[in-house]
Amino acid sequence: MKKVRILALDGGGIRGIIPATIMEYVEKEIQRKTQNENARIADYFDLIAGTSTGGILSCIYLTPNPDTSAGGPSTMFDASEALEFYVKEGYKIFNASKLGFWKRLGGLKNATKFSPDYIEKLFESKFGNLKMHELKKPCLVTTYDMESKSSYFFVSNEPKEMKREFYVRDVVRSTSAAPTYFPPARIKNLATGKEMVNIDGGVFANNPAMCAYAEARNTEFKDRDINEPSASDMLVLSIGTGGGNFELPELQKSKKWGVLNWAKSIPEIMMDGSVDTVAFQMNEIFGTLDKKEDQMSFKRIKVPQEAKDMYLPDMSDASPANIKNLQRAAALTLEEAKKDGRHHGLDTFIDLLIGEDKVV
Repeated sequence: MKKVRILALDGGGIRGIIPATIMEYVEKEIQRKTQNENARIADYFDLIAGTSTGGILSCIYLTPNPDTSAGGPSTMFDASEALEFYVKEGYKIFNASKLGFWKRLGGLKNATKFSPDYIEKLFESKFGNLKMHELKKPCLVTTYDMESKSSYFFVSNEPKEMKREFYVRDVVRSTSAAPTYFPPARIKNLATGKEMVNIDGGVFANNPAMCAYAEARNTEFKDRDINEPSASDMLVLSIGTGGGNFELPELQKSKKWGVLNWAKSIPEIMMDGSVDTVAFQMNEIFGTLDKKEDQMSFKRIKVPQEAKDMYLPDMSDASPANIKNLQRAAALTLEEAKKDGRHHGLDTFIDLLIGEDKVV
């Protein structure tokens, strides 16, 4: 029986190196096993959902190749280029964009740590005028709409009557506007001209797996001939970024924290708080299915504690040394993911992905 293949990518700033490394391995294994050097992530997933750094990766994986002549790849970027984006650009996005003390006055005048100038130019050069509906496969990216004070989901396959269309560059700017890191994103709905002021979707869904599940439940996947699939009709890969290792200043004195201590701590608390909860909920949903093969259809890749100890807890530290440590942590996470865990290892999951492509 056919299954809808779903990829969900957590938020986590420069720690996006970890899921990017995992997905580079997945793509290369697919290419090796299918003997197709042009195989891409977008060819083997029917829906990709991402928050913050995961939202950026989602859109990179799904950017269509404008020239598919002579059997070329379906997307412009391969998974190695997505990983390179973080390794090559991370320092300029974060460390080199840090605002000076006098502009911030220690956070009293401006709580934002980084200027968005470089990352906005980078997104514009990467995605140009690409619109959400032009992405290769259905895509969901989270943000928080400050004007309506509610969660908001950028969805690429919405019907035109919904009157919601956005530049991809604005979508990734919105989902990665972490409070106290980057200022809110001011963008425009191209279908209505209405302006929005958005912040990082990680404030409510740093693990977007449940959002992806809900979106899939209400989607018709015409390519798979599946309408509004249930859990037994899904194959889900969810990848974390290794959060939860941050330090809280003077924890014993937290009841007397001032504005600055809370400002430094709230983003990490909010973004990490829901991650394990969502993973638990997804495991429970798939654990209730009757068939063992259906129970195996959800795989969550977590960063092991020994890997977390390798890099700094600050998700904006993109110094060369920390990037190397993140690459080491990613390699260890990959090796752990390949081991048989609760149900199966990553290599078995890749076989399931490939097998689904052959189901008639």
